[in-house]
Amino acid sequence: MRLIQGEKINSKDAARSYDVTKRTIYRDLQIIRENPIFNDNYHMEFDESHENRFAVKDEGININEILTIIQILIGVRALAKPEPKEIIYHLRDLVSVKDQAKIDRLLKTEYLPVKSNGNLLSRIGEFTDFIRLQTEIEFTYQGSLRTSDNKRSRQGIPVSLYFSNFYFYVVIFSEAKGSRTYRLDRLISYKKITKSTNILRSKLEDGTTIRNYTYLLNGGRKSYFKIQCWTYPQTALDRLPNSRIIKHEPDGSVIIEGYLYLQGLKLWIMSEGTLVKVLEPTSLVNDIKKELRAALKQYDNGDSHGE
Repeated sequence: MRLIQGEKINSKDAARSYDVTKRTIYRDLQIIRENPIFNDNYHMEFDESHENRFAVKDEGININEILTIIQILIGVRALAKPEPKEIIYHLRDLVSVKDQAKIDRLLKTEYLPVKSNGNLLSRIGEFTDFIRLQTEIEFTYQGSLRTSDNKRSRQGIPVSLYFSNFYFYVVIFSEAKGSRTYRLDRLISYKKITKSTNILRSKLEDGTTIRNYTYLLNGGRKSYFKIQCWTYPQTALDRLPNSRIIKHEPDGSVIIEGYLYLQGLKLWIMSEGTLVKVLEPTSLVNDIKKELRAALKQYDNGDSHGE
């Protein structure tokens, strides 16, 4: 049972623990190894460096899948510095000693997380339970603006949890505000409210829906847009979910349309500079013009924020 649960068995320690000889432990392990039920699901590995024997489940997750998960974990930079290493060590225990060497090389990779607050692993677990049980919570939140009221108490029911662009987000529903999205690490405090609340699923907007209409931010209204794009078309489509090419122009550009939250869309358009032109809606065209004029004004007369 200890082997099946992933525990490593050291013959010397086991002999001392059970007050038997090492030879008895070797014999017992051999009986386990030859057991047909064990062989149908597991095989036994030996770690020479520590003289440990352990069971590896057959037809489980393979080393290539684990290496892929680890590379994603390191690349997204979402978790606080100690957290990815904990996960990687747990994944390491699922593969053979030979394959563990491949993972050990990745453990030496320098990990540079984004700045976040709190233990995300425990928060993800807690909020998964809140969502499953439709638990209402009271919370305070660190807004992104300097004028944000961080002490204001809010209430709502977490309905969805998702990851996008470095951060984990939780969608919280309230009758007064509807579905609002919050960065999980920016919740300053939160606690369960004892009263139970049932909400109609038709009122909810889950994380998948929001993510499919979002680039970086989901502020502002969700709107139709049409742009002309001179950058590599697939890069634009990858950045703008639910968008599509509707026309190829003679100059090599493409016309793309779709639906997105405007705040995030504006950020992407501004980041592309002269490679993107907004065609519709007129309100977005005017917003981009206003942003560009304000940006240009910062450089008038040699003035800048850094001086």
